Parts: sequence; structure tokens; C-alpha cells
Amino acid sequence: MNTTLNEFQKKVMMMFAALRAYPRIIWLISLGVTVSAIGESFFWPLTATYVHQALGQTLTMAGVVLLLQYTACLAGNFVGGWLFDRWSGRKTMIIAVVLSIILLILMGSTRHFYLYMGLQTLLGFCNGIYWPIQRAVALSVWPEGGRRAVNMIYVANNLGVAVGAASGGILASLSFTYAFWGNALTYAFFLILFMVVIKDHHLQRAGKSEADAPTASATDKPEKIPVSVWMTLGMLVLGLTVLVVAYIQWQTTIPTYIQFLGFSMPAYSFLWTVNGFVIVAMQPVLSWAIARFSLSLYAQIVIGALWFVLAMLLVTFSVAYAALVVGMMIITIGEMMVWPGVPAVANELAVRGREGLFQGIAMSGQSIGRMIGPLLGAFLYEQFAPSGMLLTMTVLCGCAVLCFAFHNKTNRKQPHNIGIST
Repeated sequence: MNTTLNEFQKKVMMMFAALRAYPRIIWLISLGVTVSAIGESFFWPLTATYVHQALGQTLTMAGVVLLLQYTACLAGNFVGGWLFDRWSGRKTMIIAVVLSIILLILMGSTRHFYLYMGLQTLLGFCNGIYWPIQRAVALSVWPEGGRRAVNMIYVANNLGVAVGAASGGILASLSFTYAFWGNALTYAFFLILFMVVIKDHHLQRAGKSEADAPTASATDKPEKIPVSVWMTLGMLVLGLTVLVVAYIQWQTTIPTYIQFLGFSMPAYSFLWTVNGFVIVAMQPVLSWAIARFSLSLYAQIVIGALWFVLAMLLVTFSVAYAALVVGMMIITIGEMMVWPGVPAVANELAVRGREGLFQGIAMSGQSIGRMIGPLLGAFLYEQFAPSGMLLTMTVLCGCAVLCFAFHNKTNRKQPHNIGIST
């Protein structure tokens, strides 16, 4: 027992030593991501509640708002990836964030439902642009980091969620306007930091078109993407989409379910604090486990999907608040394995000159799931009661496991090796 404990302690020490070796620019990017995530999480867990309560719309209408937002986000994923490859990742990021700040200020200044819906849709498009660029930038400035670069952004984002969710409920209870404007303020901080830290030359390692690099030779043109690579990426995105459909219920229908059970809104916000805390606290443990058992990315993603199944089963068959807390802890472990895993795989699959596109496609799984999930969840909640909705989500998580298993089958048929060392 002591030997195992000592080994674990050594692994943790080694991990922290490795963190200190991360490039300074990655730490600064992560700081900006954390601050912007704090602002985002002031409000995004409460969007459905805001539309339902503050704007007086039905839960289904709240689902329509989120459907439009994430449809626009999906379009933004592809536009952002394309612009990163073909124009300028830095300029694209700056424009997207500036527009987001303007939209958030306007959203905090109106209570007109249809105007809000239009602004929220535009904000979703801007979010869709810069989310994949965050990861593409990290991979460009630290290409040798690979999985670690993506994971760093993921942890930074969720550290911000932990802080923002804890204070977002308090801000919203005072005024939803404060939540919107607080988000705009954190985006402004991110924008300043990004403009100071990231320059055009930092992104020269990413594949660019001949317009961006006139001196490039013919060998610098983007490579042709094999059909087998598209199949592998497609199954990964499908599995991710299905998991996000279930995961998004924690942001849309479960808040209403929690109130139905008699728990307060701060009690719901606390779940997202738990989410962020688990992500930060469990990172050393998860890193040690992956190294200890030599888990491939494929195994990591499949195991993560199984954690989703377990979490949804727990909340389906228990109405206790403790079950919700434990369920959040379990599903958080699952997302820690799946959410960074899919972009890391996409980076391994990406051909030269298409890095941004592949990150955009990987992020599209998140956007499609967020696009479908709210409306589907609201329909199931209202037609079949919370238990029917939760049981359906459990089944969907099981389907995601099958998608990832099929991804492994297609991956063995193509020449790219997506597994990476830990």
C-alpha cells in the first residue's frame, strides 16, 4: 500500500515538474482562456432559466433559442477553422471577440425577447469562431505539446467555469444585466491579453494558404485528405455529439428539474462549482492513471463515455441532491477524458494546412450536440416527465460508446496513428 502511495506521489511530483516546463506563452493563453470562461459561465448555465423566467417564454421556446444559438455556433466552427487556415487566426480571433463584447452589452440592455434571440444567435456564431481557434493557436505556438497543449486549454477553461458558475448565480440573482456585462468585461481582458501575447509570427507554424505565405513552395500546399480519415473523424464527432446531447441537459432541463425537486438556484450553481473543482483536483490523478495503465486515446475516450452512462443512470434512479452532486462528479470525470481527447485525435489526424479545419470539425460535435440537445431534452421532459428524459439520455450515452468503438475499427483501416504517448 505504501509503495503504491509513494509511486502515486512521485507521479504527481513529476506532473507538476512537467507543468513548470510548459512554455510561458501557453500559460498566458491559458490565463486569458480562464478569465474569458469566468465571464461565459456567469450566464450560460442559466440561459434556459433566463428565457423561461425573466423573458416569460416556455421551456420549449428556451430550447428554440439554444437551437438557434448552437446552429450559428456550428457555422462559426467551420468559418473560424477556414479563416485560421486561409487568412489569419489572430485577426479572426480579435474580430470575433470584439463583436462578442458588443453583442453582450446590447443583450444586457434589452428585455425584448425576439431582439434577445437574434443577439444570442449572433453571439453563438462568434463563439463558434473563436473556440476552435483557441485550441488551434495553442497547438500552433506549441506543436510539440500536442495532447498537453489541448488539455491545458481545457483545464484553463474549466477552472474559469468553476469560478464563474459560483458567482454567476449570485450576479443573476441581483440582475441578469450584471451577468451579461460581466461576461463582456472578461472578454475585454482576454482580448487585451491575446493581442499583447499572440502575434502573427506565432502562427506561422500552422499551415497557411499561398496568400498568407507567398514564398511557400508547392510542397507547402494542403495535402489531400483520405476518405478513411474522414470516416474516423466522423465517428469521433458523432460520438461526441451524442454525449453532448446528454451533457447539455445539465444546463437546460436539469435546472428546471432541480427546482421541481425543491432545491434552490444557488444549489444548482454549486454543481458547476463541483464540476470545475473536480477538473482541477482530479487532473493529476487522471494523468497518473493514463500513464500508469498506458491508456491510448481510444481507450481514454471509450472509458470516458462509460462514465457518462454511469452518471446518467445515477440521476435517473435517485432524486436526492447528493445523487446530483455525485452524478456531476462522475460525468465530469467522463468529460475530462472525452472533451480533450477528441481535439487531440483531430490534431493527430490533421494534414498540413488543414489544422484549423480539423479543429473546427472536432468542435462541431460540441456545437451540434448543444444545438439538438436543448430542444430534444425539453420535448422529452414535457412529454415523458424527467424520468423519461433522463433514461433516454442514458441510452444515448451507451450509443456514444458504440460510436467510439466503431471509430477504432475505421482507424485500424487507415494509415494515420491517432494514439499518442502520455
